Amino acid sequence: MANGLEVDAAGLRTAAANGEGTAAELATGTVEAGRGTTPSQAGVAAILAAAQSARTRQSGRISGQSDDLSVSATRYDTTDDDGRDAITTVSV
Repeated sequence: MANGLEVDAAGLRTAAANGEGTAAELATGTVEAGRGTTPSQAGVAAILAAAQSARTRQSGRISGQSDDLSVSATRYDTTDDDGRDAITTVSV
């Protein structure tokens, strides 16, 4: 086949597992702000809160993409197996 589709399902699963690890690290990594009432301390606290919010959003996004990779690998394997099983004769 000239333009055949080739998919590395194991590679997709590996990428999914790596993504889940990254998502977990982002979700659990928190930074505690210093306590105080000065404007600079309040500014630092606001920046750290915004950074944590971004980490949480990115964690969810990466986790969702990892799930998609895992599902895609399974679907490819199923389609590939079904195609293989449908072949009854081979002629040259």
